[in-house]
Amino acid sequence: MAMACCVDCPKRYLMVFLGFIGLLVSIGFRTCFALVMVHVTNHTSAKRDADTLFPNCTATGTSRNLQLHIDPSRVFLFYTAFYCGTLVTQIPGGILAARYSSKWVCGLSILVSSVLFLVLPTAIQYNLPAVYVIRVLQGLAEGCSVPALNGVISEWAPKTERSRMITIAYAGAYISPAIALITTGACACYVSWSSSIYIYGGCGVVWSLVWMVCVYDNPRHHPSLGERERGLFQTDHSFNNSTDGEADIIPWRGILTSLPVYAIIVGAFCRNWISAVLLTQQPQYFKDVYHMTTAKIGFLSAVPHVLMTMVVIPGGFLVDNVISRGICSITVARRLSETLGFGLEAASLMAIAFVGDWKKAFGLFCAGVGFSGFAISGYQVNPLDLAPKYASVVTGLSRLGMLGSILSTLIAYFARDVVTNADVATAWKRLFIIAASIHFGGVIFYAVFASGQRQPWSGSPSTLSVSIPQPVANDDDVDDETTRLLRRRLRHRRPHLLDADSYEYGSTTRFFNTI
Repeated sequence: MAMACCVDCPKRYLMVFLGFIGLLVSIGFRTCFALVMVHVTNHTSAKRDADTLFPNCTATGTSRNLQLHIDPSRVFLFYTAFYCGTLVTQIPGGILAARYSSKWVCGLSILVSSVLFLVLPTAIQYNLPAVYVIRVLQGLAEGCSVPALNGVISEWAPKTERSRMITIAYAGAYISPAIALITTGACACYVSWSSSIYIYGGCGVVWSLVWMVCVYDNPRHHPSLGERERGLFQTDHSFNNSTDGEADIIPWRGILTSLPVYAIIVGAFCRNWISAVLLTQQPQYFKDVYHMTTAKIGFLSAVPHVLMTMVVIPGGFLVDNVISRGICSITVARRLSETLGFGLEAASLMAIAFVGDWKKAFGLFCAGVGFSGFAISGYQVNPLDLAPKYASVVTGLSRLGMLGSILSTLIAYFARDVVTNADVATAWKRLFIIAASIHFGGVIFYAVFASGQRQPWSGSPSTLSVSIPQPVANDDDVDDETTRLLRRRLRHRRPHLLDADSYEYGSTTRFFNTI
């Protein structure tokens, strides 16, 4: 009985849970490394304030602590190296996953990145130039993981559960920075400067092995799929919808000349720019300007990410309901989501540039980053509105928004490098003004050019969801009658099917693409 129950356990839930943990760990690599570098960077001219949140740090002043005598601006180049590597393998990673195995591409990419992460403490302590090489290699490896994970989830998500499965899996990416910041700050205070790196690297190795052993590319290949779950996929036609060997002609001219597509790319660019600010620059800002301890920085930097996660999911369902009830069109809903989310975040960043109190800055970060969760209902789901058939292509182009992270960290390097410690507050003021201005520009561009309508180059709507085998024509009257009835049935049911597709493709919580 126990064995039967185990065999009949829903394997798709295990896949979703492992996807959640995988994003939690892999996205955590970036945040963990950023806070560790803030911790080990030496500041001889700044006196730290007393930490009431994490008093009596036991690692301070011991051999478990590390202080590097390097300019903090140099650290930003480590982040740039990682983002450059990630940008290179975004599209090749998706191609490899589609051609070979999404499961293996995802598992091996995180495994390689985890092993490299475990080597970082040695490189940080003894050979800083090697850190650049490791970060580039990590970026190259991790660039394949998200496209491959998308491939696995798309195969295992029945239409009736697609919303909750994708929402749960990708929630790991949104909550990851908060957990990594708190964990890294506490470990640096009470364990050692490098302990969080070993924790995350070890978790990544374990996760990769479990993933590669327990997860299969699709339900068809799972040897112990339960009868109830097998019946669900057969009813959902997931066993029959394989697109292996299918080669559609992609309308590149239509895509590359579409202003709504460029609106999505601009949205992704701005999101990645601000994401780099929050993950790599916000901790350094708290240390440079307010001289906080690493543990306190980790806690304060984590709260805004928690608030954003709390807004993303209910915000998505809110937008879905607004669209489904006909309160406004999909185009208006996408534009309002983007304007509300990124507009308030841009205003908060602009205000942070002119405040001189950490409590006010912290409150503005919470408000801006929290409300930015509404923007996920804008540009990130938009590819499915424009062209459901070519959503993966448009999403791949939106991944070029990673250039925002690269430019953000490069500008932070130059802005921080040209000033002395006495003028560091001025440098941060300029950085926040630049980030806010770019964000405002992106909001305006999206509000003008974004669309929620299916584009002319997206293909025939009637071919998106209906696949009916054509009978072989012959002279038999029975076969002729069957052909006529099938065609009549297809014409009768098509409006219903298209309405269902329109609702599914307009649903925010069914599609997250930029991490």
